[in-house]
Amino acid sequence: MESVFIVVVILVVFFFVVQKRYLKQDELKDSSYKKKGPLLNGQESAFYNALTAAVGQHGVVMTKVNLTSVLTPLATDKKQWFIANNRIAKSYFDYVVCDPRTLEVRVAIELDNGKELSKGKVDRQKLLIHVCKSAGIPLIGTNIKHSYQVSRLRRLLAAHIDLIESDKEVRFCKRCGSPMTIKVASQGEHKGRRFFTCSRQPHCTYTENYNVVFEEEG
Repeated sequence: MESVFIVVVILVVFFFVVQKRYLKQDELKDSSYKKKGPLLNGQESAFYNALTAAVGQHGVVMTKVNLTSVLTPLATDKKQWFIANNRIAKSYFDYVVCDPRTLEVRVAIELDNGKELSKGKVDRQKLLIHVCKSAGIPLIGTNIKHSYQVSRLRRLLAAHIDLIESDKEVRFCKRCGSPMTIKVASQGEHKGRRFFTCSRQPHCTYTENYNVVFEEEG
């Protein structure tokens, strides 16, 4: 009698495992996906290119990094820890610059895209300021103009990352975000003058006066 009972139990368990396995497979077959496209929009990509150029070999640039990947609450009480952790769980840093060897975050960067701030964005910025001050992480506020002013962006970073030094100006195309190169006009009324041209020519024909002066920031 016991042997019959054992056989029945084995069959039930086997049926349960098989059913569960095939149900999971069926659920997966019913799900399909598609790529959402680039992780960054055009403005964000242009700034990312400028930031990587400014950092060079002295750091690793990461984008849209969740706060909980960088920070953890100091609260010792379990309830307070969960409250503090939930407060940052859905927020992120626009960009972070990490140590190239350890990937420890050195600087956090918030990008102002020039659009009017909603209440949600204002609250998020207040949170970023608080957590960075609490954790001792430098927070740099930048705007979209820095996508075309790498030398100025490098100066901002140099205040927090010793190895970064200001050097010759590097610019990126305002039309496609590609690096720009310096050329000298060989003919015409501007012969002999330097100017910036997109490195993707002839596919992108954007050019810029070498001596263009950007607005100074307050």
